Amino acid sequence: MQHMGYLTKLPGVPDRDDVKPGMAHFVGSLGDPSKTCGDCKWRGYYRKGRDKVNPHTQLIESKQVKTMGCREFLRLTHRHGPPVFSEWKACKFFVEAPDDQKRR
Repeated sequence: MQHMGYLTKLPGVPDRDDVKPGMAHFVGSLGDPSKTCGDCKWRGYYRKGRDKVNPHTQLIESKQVKTMGCREFLRLTHRHGPPVFSEWKACKFFVEAPDDQKRR
């Protein structure tokens, strides 16, 4: 069952059903329905992982972990969001990724 908001649904105005966790803005706010998060430059980035002590050198080694969250969400909120699915319609912060960087 789809959630129906209590407010009047106005054409072209996003409501709470258009919100996806981890996205920088409302789904589909770009206007071009053919663009998706999978085509966006901001989807996917490296974040700091867990530090470990190397038993041979006794030095702390940091590990980078790949996440499929939205880098623009991180910039705006200063929090790491959940993964963003490549099939979701793009938001207003969409920037076309080069063909070799598109993540499907």
